Formats: sequence, structure tokens, C-alpha cells
Amino acid sequence: MQKIKSKSFVLIIPILIFSGISFYVYSLIFTTLNFEVSKNKKSRTNKYSYVITSSDNKILSKLSRKFEINNSHHKIPFFLKHSFISSEDKRFYKHNGIDLKSISRALFQNIRSGHVKEGGSTITQQVARLLFLNNDLSFQRKIKEILISIILELKYDKNQILKLYLNNIYLGSGAYGVNEASQVYFGKLIEELTLSEIALIAGLAPAPSIYSPYQNIELAIKNRNKVLESMYLDGYISLADKNKAIEERINLIYQTADNFFDDKLLINFILEETDKRIENKKDYKFLRIKSSINKDWQIKAQKISRYAGPKEIEFALLSIESNTGLIRTMITSKNPSFNEYNRVVSSIRPLGSTFKIIPYAAALIEGIKLSDKFEDLPRCWDSYCPKNFSEDYLGEVSLIESFKTSSNIVPISITKKIGLKNIINLANSFGLGYKQELKEFPSLAIGSYGDNLLNITNAYSAINNNGNIYRPSILEKIESFNIKSIWEKKSISKKILDLKVNKKINKLLEISVKEGTSMAASIKGKQIYGKTGTSDGNKDLWFIGSIDNLTTGIWIGYDDNKESELSSGNAAYLWRKFISEIYKIPIKK
Repeated sequence: MQKIKSKSFVLIIPILIFSGISFYVYSLIFTTLNFEVSKNKKSRTNKYSYVITSSDNKILSKLSRKFEINNSHHKIPFFLKHSFISSEDKRFYKHNGIDLKSISRALFQNIRSGHVKEGGSTITQQVARLLFLNNDLSFQRKIKEILISIILELKYDKNQILKLYLNNIYLGSGAYGVNEASQVYFGKLIEELTLSEIALIAGLAPAPSIYSPYQNIELAIKNRNKVLESMYLDGYISLADKNKAIEERINLIYQTADNFFDDKLLINFILEETDKRIENKKDYKFLRIKSSINKDWQIKAQKISRYAGPKEIEFALLSIESNTGLIRTMITSKNPSFNEYNRVVSSIRPLGSTFKIIPYAAALIEGIKLSDKFEDLPRCWDSYCPKNFSEDYLGEVSLIESFKTSSNIVPISITKKIGLKNIINLANSFGLGYKQELKEFPSLAIGSYGDNLLNITNAYSAINNNGNIYRPSILEKIESFNIKSIWEKKSISKKILDLKVNKKINKLLEISVKEGTSMAASIKGKQIYGKTGTSDGNKDLWFIGSIDNLTTGIWIGYDDNKESELSSGNAAYLWRKFISEIYKIPIKK
């Protein structure tokens, strides 16, 4: 009886092992066959190729769309296709995902060295690694890679596998796929690349950091030449093609500073707005997008952002053309190339005293005069006992004087007199109170509620436009490949303030800059309308100001809401610095 049990146990072990292996293989097959490229997080997809220009037709960005896996009409350019095949997997069209010759050679080297060295991987194996695995050097991962590669060859044809590879391969400097590499290194669409440029990009595949032309141009060119030699020997290019490509000078985008524009956050915002405009239209494959951005102003503003206090503190700037609503400058961060957060539209922060323009406007609408007197003394509303920022109080003071000194007591008194609902309704008509709902609390009057830089700047832009508000836009027009109009900005405004009331509000804003808390923004001989704002602990520092037909808002603060040692005067000073730069106004230090 004991012998029978022992025999049964011996039989069960291989059955369990076989079952485990079978389940593992089945799971791999099921996962791979049901894999959807569109849901792959590693793959950065864009629906269309595009060229984005500034308002004065200077190129801001170009990017080809990823290759469409299931669209046989979306072909890979000949030189691009064969540069990678020739340098990475010569037998690509001959093997079934696994090249046994290459694997045998790599296995021999691994045994000799005593540890796993990467080698012998086909393009299909690299796709398996890019989409399903990681770069761990282990025999277990290699076995998975081989199994997935065989399954991929069953699911996709060779051109589809090559597209998956070219769409996802990392080529250094943040570029995933040849379309992004073309943009990052040369500022071109894929179709615009020369043979020499294609070969340089293909040469990055084995080790992007080592062969990076930004780090070692000589080594990158040496590897480019190897790719060209390989293409020549494989019969894909002629000797004349090879020699011409070798002699061609490599012009990386960073070498032409006038054409270089490295602001991913701004470009992403432009593309998001573009997607909204074409959402219900035809499925376009190429778009010409004319933004409203003034490229020279954008570059100058980005440089000015570096003056915004400590290294860790952040900065945002927005300029709106008041009589059109077009956004001319948008700085989302000190380092928009590396930062993933748009502080102009996504950051909802307490508005501080920049919001005070709303209760003062409401007072003027109700017929209160600039000369009417209010009491500026410490007081409480139920349990709410606010203080003036400087803890200075002027006693009986006129409306205009209270605004100049940025009293906290007077706007709350106004709000109590007029009613919080009326203040909220007026704020809503200015486009405020939708990012963070405004509620009926006295602190509302002095900016305790939050909004973004886009909305508060646009509110001031309406005051600069005689009380007419526009929906702000970063787009002027969108055209198809053959320059056929798809969408164009139409300037439609809404009247929210009577002209007489608006003039009085501008008088408040003008005196704030001339004699009040916003004096750091003052420019001799120039008429400027603006207001500073500060939240508790100097966590948020604002200045919104208008000159001529331009309204510009600035925010400074820490992303983690930490207190700062700066003041709103710093924001006003940087506003002044920006305006003097773009209008070329000499300012004495």
C-alpha cells in the first residue's frame, strides 16, 4: 500500500510541473494575443502629423504621427525601414521572430563570460521586450521574450511588427519612437529626414545614451557611418548615396538656437485645444496649426522666469491680447521641458487681493462713488475677524484710497452691504468661480477662493477692453495638408460692464500702480492698470497688469503650498521686466 502511494506521488509531481508550465504558456499566449496597441502606456500616440507655428509664422514644433499598425497605406519610408533592418536585424524578413544563429552566438558568449550579456535579439524580440517586459538581464526574461516573439509573429505581419518597433523604441533625449527622435534631434517630420539623418537615428538604437549626438557627436557620426556602410553592403543604397550621406554635415536642432523651441507643456496645451476644435470633424492625418503665441515674447518670458526667487519656487506667466482674447505668451513653469504640470490652467490657487476688483466693481455698479467713505478699522463679522496685511488701518477712508492701500476691511464691508450672491454672480460673469465654486463666506471678498492664472488674467483683460470679455484662445486657425481651412478663431465678445463703470475701475487699477501696493510694476511715462495679490503666508504671489492692448498675469509660488519669503512686489517687478523687454522700454535701475 505504501509503495502504491509513493508511485502516485512520483506521478503527481511531473503532472503538476507540466500543468504549471502549460498555464504559464497559456497566460503568455492569451495576454499577447489580446494586447491592444492603442492602450499601451509605453506608446505615446498622436492622431496626426502636425506643424505648429507662432502668430508670425515661425515654426514652434513639428511631429510626425506614429505609424498606424493596421493601416497598410501608412507606409514606412524606404531608407528608414532598411536602416534599422540593416543595422539591427538583417534576417528580419527570413526568421519567425527568433534568429537561431544569433541566439547560438549570444548563448556561447554568455556561457564564456559566466553571466548574461544582451545579444542575438531580433527586432521582434525587441518589440516583445518594449511592450511586455523590461531590460532585466536574466534567462527567465529571455525565455519569456522568445515565447512572446513567436506569438507576435503569429498575430502580426512583418511590416506591423516593424511599425511597433519604430513607434516604441527609445532613442534617447526623451524620444520614444522615430517620429519623436526626428523632432528632438532635427526638428523635422519623418518624411523630411535625409539619408544621413536617418542613419544617425538608427545608429542610436543599441545604446542611445552612449551614441547621443548631444553627448558625443564624433561617436554618433562614427555609428552613423557604420549604418550607412551596412546599408550599402546589403544593397539598399548606392555607393554614391553612401558617400554623399557621409559627407553631409549633421545639423542638430540645438545648434540653431533661433529655430529651437523646447516647451512640451505649451505644445501639449496647443494640441489639446486643437483636439477640441476638430473633435467632431474628419479624421485628419496632417494639420497645420497656427497658434496665437508670439515666439519672441515667449522666449523672453521664459528667460525672465529664472529671476523668480529660489530655485525650487515656481513661476507662471500669461499674456492676453485684450481686444481679441488671443493668448500671446504662456509660461507654465521655469523648466517646461522637464516639468509635467501646467500652472497656467491646472493650478488652482487663492487669488488674494487680485479678486478685490470684483467687490469694488460691484460697488461702482450699485452707484457707490470713488469718493464715498468707508471705515477701515479692525472689526469682526460673527467669528470672522480679518486684518489688513500690514496691520495698518486708516480709519475713515475713500473707496479709491482703500483700494490703493489694498484694505481687507473695506471690500468685506462692501460685500456685506451688496450681498455675497451679487458678488458671486458678478465674479461668474468675469469667468471666475468655475474652477473652485465660490461660496457665501465673507473671506470670499479678499480672495480666499482659488482660480487659475488663465481666468483671473482674462477677467482683467475684459476690464482693459472696455468691459467686453472674450473666451481666451491659443489658436488662430487650423488647416489641412493642402492648406484647406478646418477652423478659424472668430472674435465674439460679451459685454459685462458699463463703459462708465469700467473707466472708474481702471482708475482704481491705475492708482494702485502709480501710488499703491503695485508700484513695483510702474514704468515712467506709461499708463499701467494693475493689482497685486498675496495669499496667507506669502504662498501665492500675483500681479495682473494691463498696458496698451495687452493684459499679462504673473503667479509665483511653491507647488507644495509652502510659505515664501518673497512678496507680490516680486511678481509686479517681473511683470515690469517682461513688459520692458517686449516693448523695448529702457528702464533705469
